[in-house]
Amino acid sequence: MIHKMLPVATALAVLFGLGAPGSTRTPANTSEARQLAHDLDQAESLRAVKRLQTAHAQFIQYRLWDDAVQLYAKDAKAIFGEETVTGRAAIRAHLTARLGDAATGPAEGALSVELAMTPVVTMAPDGNHARGRWHVVTMWGRRGGSAEWAGGIMENEYVRQNGVWRIATLHYFPQFAGPYDRGWTNVTEDLGIVPYHYTPEQAGAPIPRGDASAAKRRSAVPDKATLARRISALNAEDDVRNLQNAYGYYVDRKMWDDVADLFENDASVEIAGVGAWDGPASIRRGLERDGPPGLREGEVNDRLQLNMIVTISPGGNEARARGLEFGMLGKNGADAYWTVATFENRYVRREGKWRIAAMRIFPQMRTDYFQGWSRSWLPEPQVGPAFAPDRTSPASGPSDIPAFHYRHPVTAAPIAYPAGSRSVEDPAEGMAAAPQADASAIDPRRDLARAIGYDAVENISGALGNWIDDFQWADMADLFTADGVRLSPAAGYYIGPERIGAMQEARYGPLRRPRGSVPMHLRVQPVIHSNADGTSARLRARLLQFNSNHSRPGSLTAGLYEDSARIEDGTWRFSEVLIRHLWRSPGYAEGWARVPTDFGRRAAPPPDKLLRDFPPDFPLKEDGYAVFPSVSPICFHYANPVSGRLPASPMRRCPEKAL
Repeated sequence: MIHKMLPVATALAVLFGLGAPGSTRTPANTSEARQLAHDLDQAESLRAVKRLQTAHAQFIQYRLWDDAVQLYAKDAKAIFGEETVTGRAAIRAHLTARLGDAATGPAEGALSVELAMTPVVTMAPDGNHARGRWHVVTMWGRRGGSAEWAGGIMENEYVRQNGVWRIATLHYFPQFAGPYDRGWTNVTEDLGIVPYHYTPEQAGAPIPRGDASAAKRRSAVPDKATLARRISALNAEDDVRNLQNAYGYYVDRKMWDDVADLFENDASVEIAGVGAWDGPASIRRGLERDGPPGLREGEVNDRLQLNMIVTISPGGNEARARGLEFGMLGKNGADAYWTVATFENRYVRREGKWRIAAMRIFPQMRTDYFQGWSRSWLPEPQVGPAFAPDRTSPASGPSDIPAFHYRHPVTAAPIAYPAGSRSVEDPAEGMAAAPQADASAIDPRRDLARAIGYDAVENISGALGNWIDDFQWADMADLFTADGVRLSPAAGYYIGPERIGAMQEARYGPLRRPRGSVPMHLRVQPVIHSNADGTSARLRARLLQFNSNHSRPGSLTAGLYEDSARIEDGTWRFSEVLIRHLWRSPGYAEGWARVPTDFGRRAAPPPDKLLRDFPPDFPLKEDGYAVFPSVSPICFHYANPVSGRLPASPMRRCPEKAL
């Protein structure tokens, strides 16, 4: 389990089978250049696989069944628990039956939301197959009818046919389900472990290294300008994704100045049915429709940025993103709400920084937590005169679909809007083909390493949560570097894989059978910043924890991670994992609006036995458990990505960094 630390200068050579980075020279048409082209193709393929699965969720949200099944290979197989279906027609029939309504397109009061989260995607050595593990939470039903929960794990297979990636096998392992009024419970008394398609090493090195034979089979190596454009597009996608996810974290805490800083000078924010605000000053004013700056005691304003697809313009200086904002809102002792909205945003890069140029939000559902979406379908809150928008914006009709900015990932055709629906188009024109990336301005190996590192870090982030869920402590510990640090809440810091694995075993024990409960540690909404040479990174992730049990309804836990990772032995591993719990619900019936004072600390596993029998390498000065309804302090490893505004609590002063 101990890993030797490679010199940074050679880490990328091991990871990609290339010479050490540092030169801005684009490789000549040699085996080295072919290897670079192969690795770029595989990095783009990994992104294409993620795009497929995310598009699947986006199509299901608007019940675009035909577009969804076109993502599958013609002879694809789908396994849903004990049932197996083959072919697109059978898969379509099963999807519609599973979600309770075969009708195509949105309908008034209908909900079919699939949250596809925590991807761990790895490429096969042949370059034309891939596998991916996802956590999926589904919410569906209809106002006046039923409202349902379901959750599970997908272990899927993907194939490239005729140059296009498709879903070859979708294998869904159900874990919990239940009607809204009673809440979710485990689907069986003894939940088995869903087989893993990856090891810790494969999660951290998702593209098989040193595959020279596959590289040699390529017929041609792209020219310098093409390489530069394609690699720059991957880096730009990461920057835009970071920007949108950072926006979500600022909104959570009502950090309105930081939110407004993210917008371009002529930007606009439009919320369908509420209005539009033009320019940063107006946007800043309008943000306070949700209250003054800063969270108050007992407030929950979590607005998760999920199911995101980012598209970079041909010129590289404009982008679009479509995603889903999943809200958990309210105040302890008062009200609580679930919300679902689609965003279709436009971004521009100016002076080297990405900014939000236009944010268009389409609310789809707002429901009272204590009633659910079969009984409660609420309008958006009214805006007071002081925060009134500059322009009106028509409300989304029951048959409206926010127009997709991208073409179908498989057919390349425009998304097909069903009869009776109306696509709400973006008034802005298509993305401009601005000047191409300057091939001399990039280091191809370094910049490609940064892009692959982004996916590798997201992989190990998902893998960490998966192995914690399954009490697989040895595999979890092997995600850490030889000197990696893991914070155990209320106890302290443990250093090195052996100590980390032993701590988890000592505190939580082995996997128990029958396995009647499972805490699903979903690490979502990543903000990942690589260092200059792509060999280390910082990660911020959100903990969305669905706790599920066979004998009683589930509950929720929320928190934040601030982690570090680096390449060791050619594989991305964690050098530090820090957790800050924010709130924990006592049970399904209470949600986040009926939480007793200090419940999070009192409900957490006590560290006394661990401190006595297996003390940490360094004790913790704060316990780190959720103090809700008080407001937990949180820290940021990054400054505002546009203005450079420093956070009030930088990481160096964070309680979790007391080591």
